[in-house]
Amino acid sequence: MPKNQSTAAQTARKAARDGAKYTTALRAAREAQAAAGRADAPVVRFLAKGSWDACHLVAKIAAVWAREGQRVLLLQEHDPYWGMALRRRRRGKSDEPPSPPQPRTTTLWSSCSTPGTLVLHACLWKNRGSAQPGGRGGPQDDLSPLRAVLDDARRDYDVVVLLPHRGWSCPDREMATAHVALAEVDDFPHIDCLIVLPDTHEVQGAALSPEQSAAVLRERCLSFLFGYSSLPIPLAGVIWQVNGKLPVDEGFLAGVDRDMERAGLRPLGWTIREGWRTGLQRLPEAGEFQDPAFTEPYQQVAVRLRASLGGG
Repeated sequence: MPKNQSTAAQTARKAARDGAKYTTALRAAREAQAAAGRADAPVVRFLAKGSWDACHLVAKIAAVWAREGQRVLLLQEHDPYWGMALRRRRRGKSDEPPSPPQPRTTTLWSSCSTPGTLVLHACLWKNRGSAQPGGRGGPQDDLSPLRAVLDDARRDYDVVVLLPHRGWSCPDREMATAHVALAEVDDFPHIDCLIVLPDTHEVQGAALSPEQSAAVLRERCLSFLFGYSSLPIPLAGVIWQVNGKLPVDEGFLAGVDRDMERAGLRPLGWTIREGWRTGLQRLPEAGEFQDPAFTEPYQQVAVRLRASLGGG
């Protein structure tokens, strides 16, 4: 999208201030955008074994896109089990049905000179469904709340990132247009059969080739992707996150990347974890995004990923 071009919602709000009907102006603005050839924004879902610090990493990548002039929406899911928790607390006290959490929108970063903005919108994605006719199968969740939000978001933003409450290892074939794997490497596999000789106490091991190392990484870090082989998912690439300095040089990593590419897993880059693993889903505070150095380590990875999604 050309820079300094207003979104459909912004155009409609401006027209409403001038006396026009908002819904009519919004429809006209969207039709104008469609006529200009603007495609709907990609909806990206990041996949990982667990949520660990994934939210923190994803937010930094999204912040790089915003600094590059993209309008980015982080669409966060409210806890889908809020109703069950409230019912347990109110058991025996009141029959009043619990109220669902209200949507919440926060601007994490914005620019005065470019359209770039990073917005967090937290809301319920689904309504708990009822049992299927005949008592077969479990209840089917109603995803209409998420669909309604995405219908607007894909026209008003350049990228939409899904942040589920849980289930980070599960793909979303219905809503997401692209998936990105986040692979956490605790111990980089570069030596095999590491042993200590009983007599001399010398440590010996057989060095792995880049191709062998890549195979071990796929088994250790990406096995959760291969449980859905009967229904392939659109995978934009893999981002590797390591704990500390790697024991191999850039040439070795290039060989690992080539073998990953051969296997259909596009490598997007290697990142180093900052700080201790918390095991919690925590987004950075809005003030942290103001420092350009906060996102600098993820610049190259974010640019590569954005290109793979079909954007600049």
